[in-house]
Amino acid sequence: MAARILLMLALARADMYLNNPRGSNNKLREQSNNVQNANRLFDSQNNAASGYQIGDDCKPACKDGNNNYDVTKEGATKGTMKFYQGSELYIEWHHQHGCGVGHPNLKCQIILQYMSESENANLRDGTGQDTAGGDGNDPTAEGTAEPARGYHEPLDFYQACAQRERNKGLYTADRQMEENGGATSTRQNPNGNGRRRGNQRNGLECPEERDYYPYWHPSPWHDIAILTNEPEVRCEYYKQESQNVKAKGICSEAAYNNPDACGSNGGQWTETKSWSEPPPDCIGGLQSRDNHNGNIRNGQPQYYLWKIPHHLEGRTVLRIRYNITTGDFRYGSLAHPVEEGAELTGELADSFFMDKRFNDPNPNTRRRSIFKGRPEVPVPLAQDPVADWLNLGGEKWLLQLQVNTNQFGRTFEDRTHSFIVMERPQNAQTQRIVNYNVRGRRGNIVQVYPSVEYDFVPADLSVEVGTLLHFQWAGSDANNNGNAGNGRAGTDRSNLVQMQSRDETIPMPIEKHTLLFDATVNPNDEAGRGLVEKFAYLDQDSIVTCDPEDNDQNSETNCKQLNGASAYFNGGLVEMKHVGEHYVVSTRNNDFSNRSQKATIRVTGVILELYENVLVAAGATVGVLILLYLLAAIWAYRYPGSWLFSSRYRPRILRCCVKQERMMEKIEQRRQIVAQRRKAWAKKSGAYTTDEEGASGEAADMAMPDEKLTWVQSFNRGCKRCGLGENRLTTFLYGLLNLAVFLIGVLSNLSGGFQGSWAYPLAKGGGYSMDLNFAMLVLPTLKSLQTATRRASSSREWIPVDDPINFHITIAGFTFLGAAIHIAAHVVHALSIHNAPTIQRDPLDLMKLSKDEMTSGMSLWHQVFNLQNRCAVLFGLVLTFMMMAILLTAMSCSRRGTNCLTRRLGGFNLFWRVHMSWKFIYLLLLLHAPARLWIWFFFPAIFVMVDRLLLSNHQEMYLTLKQVKLLPRDVIGLSFEVPQGFVYQAGQYILLGWKGEFHPFTLTSAPEESCISVHIRAPNSCDWCSALRKRLTETAPAQAVGDAPKAPKAPQVFEYKKHTLQNSQIVYNVPKVTVMPGGRANVSSAVPTATDKVALPGQVAPPSLPTDSSAPSKPPPLRPEGDPMSKSGESLMSSAAEQLLPPEAVVLQVTGPFGAPAQKVWGFDTLMVVGAGIGVTPFASILRSVQLRAKQRETILRRSRDDPSLEKMVKDLIQVPKKIYFYWICRGQEEFDWFCDLLSAAAEGPAASIVEITLFLTGEHELSTVKKLPCATGQFFGRPNWGRIFKQNRDKHPGEHIGVFLCGSPIIGVELSKQSQKNSDLLGAPNATRFSFFKEHF
Repeated sequence: MAARILLMLALARADMYLNNPRGSNNKLREQSNNVQNANRLFDSQNNAASGYQIGDDCKPACKDGNNNYDVTKEGATKGTMKFYQGSELYIEWHHQHGCGVGHPNLKCQIILQYMSESENANLRDGTGQDTAGGDGNDPTAEGTAEPARGYHEPLDFYQACAQRERNKGLYTADRQMEENGGATSTRQNPNGNGRRRGNQRNGLECPEERDYYPYWHPSPWHDIAILTNEPEVRCEYYKQESQNVKAKGICSEAAYNNPDACGSNGGQWTETKSWSEPPPDCIGGLQSRDNHNGNIRNGQPQYYLWKIPHHLEGRTVLRIRYNITTGDFRYGSLAHPVEEGAELTGELADSFFMDKRFNDPNPNTRRRSIFKGRPEVPVPLAQDPVADWLNLGGEKWLLQLQVNTNQFGRTFEDRTHSFIVMERPQNAQTQRIVNYNVRGRRGNIVQVYPSVEYDFVPADLSVEVGTLLHFQWAGSDANNNGNAGNGRAGTDRSNLVQMQSRDETIPMPIEKHTLLFDATVNPNDEAGRGLVEKFAYLDQDSIVTCDPEDNDQNSETNCKQLNGASAYFNGGLVEMKHVGEHYVVSTRNNDFSNRSQKATIRVTGVILELYENVLVAAGATVGVLILLYLLAAIWAYRYPGSWLFSSRYRPRILRCCVKQERMMEKIEQRRQIVAQRRKAWAKKSGAYTTDEEGASGEAADMAMPDEKLTWVQSFNRGCKRCGLGENRLTTFLYGLLNLAVFLIGVLSNLSGGFQGSWAYPLAKGGGYSMDLNFAMLVLPTLKSLQTATRRASSSREWIPVDDPINFHITIAGFTFLGAAIHIAAHVVHALSIHNAPTIQRDPLDLMKLSKDEMTSGMSLWHQVFNLQNRCAVLFGLVLTFMMMAILLTAMSCSRRGTNCLTRRLGGFNLFWRVHMSWKFIYLLLLLHAPARLWIWFFFPAIFVMVDRLLLSNHQEMYLTLKQVKLLPRDVIGLSFEVPQGFVYQAGQYILLGWKGEFHPFTLTSAPEESCISVHIRAPNSCDWCSALRKRLTETAPAQAVGDAPKAPKAPQVFEYKKHTLQNSQIVYNVPKVTVMPGGRANVSSAVPTATDKVALPGQVAPPSLPTDSSAPSKPPPLRPEGDPMSKSGESLMSSAAEQLLPPEAVVLQVTGPFGAPAQKVWGFDTLMVVGAGIGVTPFASILRSVQLRAKQRETILRRSRDDPSLEKMVKDLIQVPKKIYFYWICRGQEEFDWFCDLLSAAAEGPAASIVEITLFLTGEHELSTVKKLPCATGQFFGRPNWGRIFKQNRDKHPGEHIGVFLCGSPIIGVELSKQSQKNSDLLGAPNATRFSFFKEHF
C-alpha cells in the first residue's frame, strides 16, 4: 500500500459530543448517567458520562410501577426521529479541545458522514447493551442477527478489515503492533480490535478506517462535510480522495491490501464504484479555544446545516469524527528538527504526510528513558520522553513530557441514534423545510455534563415566509431517576407555547398567537387553534385521563407537567405565514435560575436565490420599462407637440390603440405646432441678432486682457519660468488633485480590506480618483460650457478651454490610470479572498460572522455575482469592457479608418457610436458604486443638463447649398445661404450633417457676408468627407443629367439650387441643369481660367428660388403615419423620405455655431496667426472679416472726419486688430490656390497695412514651377524658424500683448507654445511683452 498516508490526530485527550440529532456515545437505555458498554457499536474515546439515551415513544411513559425503565413497554426505544428528504437538519456538537482556522495550539479536522440502510439493510440501534456482532473475539452471523444488538457497519465490512493486512506504510511511532489483527491494529489501537481480547472489539467498526481519512478501501460511510484548520492546503485533497467521487479498490483475496500483492498472489483487484455524489463540503472551521467543552461564539455551539440529500431514504445514522494533532510533526520543530543539507520542500516539509520512515525501529525501548536525541530514523518523540530539555546541564534538570504516542493520531467519535429519512409530502415538493428540534436530557448541568440541558435547536432561527418548519423532538424515559428536573422523574418532555417576550415567563393567550397560526387575522381558525393545543398539551387527553387537581410530580394524570405525554413528539409541517419575531418556551423545562428553554423564530420576507433575484430584477426592469413606455405613449397622445410624438420617438403602440383617422389628426396637429414654434424661434432669433449687434457690452467682452498682476497670475508665471505652460500647468495641477484624491481614498480605507489587505485601500484610492475623473470627463465636451468660458479672458490661464478635446483626453488618461490601479488592486484583493480558507458557514446567523469570515474563500464566480454587494464586480467587468472599447475606438487609426480592419468596422462611425454609450457607462457607474458617486456626479450632471437645454436651441436646420468648389488636393468649398436666425462670429465652427453624421468644420466666411461657407479637405482616407465630395462633385451632377459618374478635375465650380419637399419642411439641393442646343442636358459648372477669379465667399448672388420651393397655397393633405412628408422636428432623414427625393438630391443640415479659440482674435491688437494646410480655414474667415470691418470703419470715418468722439466710438464698436502676421505653411503650390483670392483681397484696400502674409512651402518643388503670389510679403521654402520670427515680432511690438493662434499640426503647436513662453516677460514687469498661445482642436 502507498507509504504516504496523512497524519491527522492528537496529543491529548479531547472529546466529541453530538447534541442534535441526539448523539449516543454508545448509550442506549441505561438508567445511569454513564454509558454501560462503551464498545457496543463504535470506539468513541469519549467521556463515559456523555451521550443521550435513545428516544422512546411509550404512551405515556416506558415506566413500571416502581418508576423504573421498562423496555418491554410498547414504544420503548421507538422514539425514532423522522426527517424529510431535502430538509435542513441542524447538526450541533461541541468538543473539548479547540479547532478552527488559525488555531495557535493544534491542527484539526472534523468529519461528518452518514450511512443508510442502502449500505446495511439491517441497520438498527438494538434494544440491549450488548456489543454488535456477538460476544466472541470474532463477530458471527448469528450474533449479528440478534435484534437486541445494534448493527451499523455490515458484518462483511468488518471481516474484510480483520483479514486484510494492515497498512504497514503508516506512521506507528514507537508502538508495538499486533500483526495478527489485520487492519484492526492501528497506532491508536495497537493490540488489534477483538483479536487478543474480545472486549476490545468496538462493534463492527474497522479501526483503520475509523482512524484515517480519507480511507483507501471501500467504506459504507458517505461524506457530508469536513471542517479543517487548513482548508487551503487540505480541502482539494479531501475532495479528490472522497469515496463520494473516487472508486476504492479491494482484493478478492482479503489478506492483500494493494493491487501488486493481490495480483501476485492469485487475487483479483476490483474497484468499488464511488457513491456518485458531490464531493464533501470542505471548509475552514470557526476557531474555538481548547480545554473548553462548550459554546464558541456569541453563546452558540458549533453546528453545520445539512441539507438531507433527495436521494437518501430509509433508516440512517450520522457519525462525526474529531481529529487533532500538535505542531511537533512540523518539519523544523524542536521534536522534528531540520536535517543538515535537507531542503524544506515537498512532503518532507508537510507534517500532514507522516509514514513508516518516522517509526522507531525498536518499539517500546525508549519509554520513560532519558531522551538522548533521535535514533537513526527521524522519530519525533518517544513515549513520555525524559530529558534536560532546557539544556541546563546534568541529570538534575530532567523533565518528563506527557506524551502518549498512541495518541499521536487519535480520533474521537460520536454517532447519532438511527433516524428515518422520508419522502416529501406531495404538497411540499418545492418548499423549504427546516427541522426544529429539542436537544438535551434531564438533569442539572453537573449531572448531564458533558451533555447539555434542554433547549430548542436552533435557539435563534430565521426563515422566510412560506418556509415549512418540521417541529419534532424525542426524549427518553431511561434517565437517572435522581437527576434534577420537573415532572415525572427520569423522563424527558418538552412542549412549545408562544410568549410575548423572551424575558417573560407567562405564555400569550391564544388570541395573540402568530406563530402556529395568525390569530390576529382569524382568531376562530379551528386548525390553528388545534395546533396551539397540540403543541402545548402534546395530545395527552388522547392517552390518559387528565386530573386538573393532581399535583403529584410523578403521576401520569398530572397533565400540567406533561406526565401523560409521550417522550416523542411530531408536530408535523407548519408553514410560517406571519412576518415578525415569535418567542417560544417550554412550560415544563423553563425553570428560571435553574434552566432555560426559550427560543426565537424570526420570519422574514421572501429571500430568493441568486438566479431568482436575477429573474426578479430582470422582470421588474422589463415591467418598469413597459410602464414607462405606456406612460410615454399616453403623454405623446395627449401632447402631440412634444418630442415623444415625433416620428423618431413616437410609441408604436399608438398604431394599435388609436384609430387611423384620429392618428392623422394628431399628426397634422403636431405639424402645425412645430411650424408655429419654428416661426416663433426664427422671429426671436432675428430680434436677438439686432440686440446682439447693438449691445453695449460687446466691446467690453472683446477688451484686451487685464494686465493687473494677481497672485494667481504670479503663480502661473512662476510655473512658466519652471517650464510649465498652460496645458502642462493644468495637467500638473490636475495630476496633483488626482494624487490628493487618491491618497484620501487610500487613507480612509486602510482598515477596510480583507484581513487588512493593502490591495483594498489601493483599489479604493484608484476608485476615488476615477470618481473625480468621471465627474470631470464629460465637462470639456460640453459645447455650451466651452463657449461660455471662452468669454472670460483670464479663464485660459487656468482652465484649458482652448483645447477642450486635449483636456478631455488628459482626463481620460487619468481615468484609465485610476482604473488600472483600481482593477489591478481589486484583482489582487479578490484573489486573496479566493485563496483564503473557506470558513464554516453560518446560515442561521448565530455566530455573527465578521465580514472577513463571511467572504473568506469565496470563489471568484461568487464574488462576481455577489448580490450582497449589488453585483458590483459584475458591473465593474462590464464597465471595463466598455471603457476598453472606448479607448480602442478613440485611437487615431480607428477614428480615421487608416487600416482595412477599422474601415470595415466603421471608422469614425464606430468611434462615435461607442462614445455615445457614455450615458450607459455613467448609469453602470452609479450601480457599481452608488454610495459615493452621486455626490461627485451631482454638479457635473447639472452642467450636462444645462448644456443639453442650451443645445436644444441650436436646432438642426436645413441648409440651402449655393455652390460647390472643387479645389486641388481633394478640397471642396461649400457656400450656403445664411439660415434664418443663424448668428456667428469669425473663427467659430459648425456641425455639418449629412446622412446621419455631424462633423465639425470651421466657418471660412465672415459674419458680415450674405452667405456662410466651409472648406473641407476630403481625401479618400476620410470616409465621410470623401463620400460627401464624391456625392457633390460626381454622383449628384451625373444623376441630374442621367450620365455615369466621373471624377472631375480641379479646380471646378458646381452650382446648386434649393428645393423643398412638398408638404414638408425638408429642404434638399440639386445641381443646376442647363439645356444645351439639341436638347442635351448639362450641369451648370465652370472651370476657372488663369484670368478668371473664383467668386469669393459672400460675392455669390443668391439664386432665385425654384417654382416648386414656394409655400403651398393650401394646407397639405393628411398623410398616413410613416409618410415622411408628415414628419417634423427630426434631425435626420429616414430611408422612406429619401425614396421620395430625386436621386440627385442632397440634404444638408447644420447645428451651431459653437465657440472656438480663434474667436478671441478681437481681444488683441497684434496677432500672429498660423495655418497649416487646410488649417487656414478659421483665419480665412477672420481675415475676410478684418477686411470687411476695415472697409466699414473707413466708410464711416470718411463721413465723420471732424467728429473725434464719433471716431473713437466707431473704433470701439468695430474692432480691428492693428497688426496681423499671417503664416501659412503648405506642402505644395496648389494648396495656396485654395484661398489665394481671399488672401489677395485681404491684402488690398484698408486692410493692406494691417495684414502681413508670409507663405512657407515645405514640400519638394522645381523652382521653375513655383509662381510668386502677389498677396504675400514673403514666400519661403522649408519650415519656419519660429525662434527668429518671435524675436522679430517681439522687437517690433515691445510692451504689447500678442495673441498667437494656430490651426494645424500639434507638432507646430509644441514649438509655438515653447516660443510663446520663452519670449514672454514676467507678468507685471514694466513694459512687458507677452505672447499668449491658442490652438484649434476638434
